[in-house]
Amino acid sequence: MRRLWRLIRFSVSILSRTAWLWLTVRFVPEDRRSAYRAQLQQRACAVFCRILGVKVTRTGTLPETNAVLAVSNHLGLLDPWVLASQLPVAFVAKAEMAHWPVFGWIARTVGIIFVERERRLATKAFVDQVQQRLREGVRVLVFPEGTTSPGLTVLPFKTGSFEAVAGMPDASVLPLYLHVSALEGQPATPAMRAAVAWADPDESMLQNAWRLLGLRSVHMEVRVGPPIATAGQDRKTLAQQAHAAVCALAGGCAPVNPAEKKQSGGSRVDDTTRVQP
Repeated sequence: MRRLWRLIRFSVSILSRTAWLWLTVRFVPEDRRSAYRAQLQQRACAVFCRILGVKVTRTGTLPETNAVLAVSNHLGLLDPWVLASQLPVAFVAKAEMAHWPVFGWIARTVGIIFVERERRLATKAFVDQVQQRLREGVRVLVFPEGTTSPGLTVLPFKTGSFEAVAGMPDASVLPLYLHVSALEGQPATPAMRAAVAWADPDESMLQNAWRLLGLRSVHMEVRVGPPIATAGQDRKTLAQQAHAAVCALAGGCAPVNPAEKKQSGGSRVDDTTRVQP
């Protein structure tokens, strides 16, 4: 019954809020529309978290500047909503999502940046879109691991998304770390944290979502690190520095187990330009 009630409330909330955004954004000056979308999205994501029984706390200070590429580890389906409840951002997602029934309309309305993962020529278009959002005063969020994992470590970062801010004199990379601190009212163990992640390749997105709907309560912590200046830095250096910063927020990163890579799920909102490392 909990699952069904939450599903109904969530569906009504996301559809009604998206419809409101779709109706009202046309009355906002064009150069302020991206910021308007991000602000409404932040409020909506805070509501979504409450509906799903997710309590979110934040440690660390968010920078005042909006010319920020925010990067985070990636656990599962809850991550985008949890992070967006704490700061207004534009998401990045694979291009095929734009054509999904209902979800595609929602994604286009909220202003998700779509990227074609298999086309290297799409890199410039991705960079242009990210830089345009930054100029409009909107932070951009990516998951540079490029996949989800159980959270036992932080997987190596792909470098593609960092191309968008490499060398920019007035931008920064903001490291974030997502941590599941409690589940069902109990301090979370590694095994319990895996219940929140989407890391089983045999579990579909719908199966994972149905499992999450059944959880009574989840407490997730967003840890914010010091911004990393992008001036004079190339994408590889930024990716390395960002990975080290996220690992520091995690309290250190264990060596990556090849088996963990194989068991990781597929990211649905992630870094995904095909720039070779």
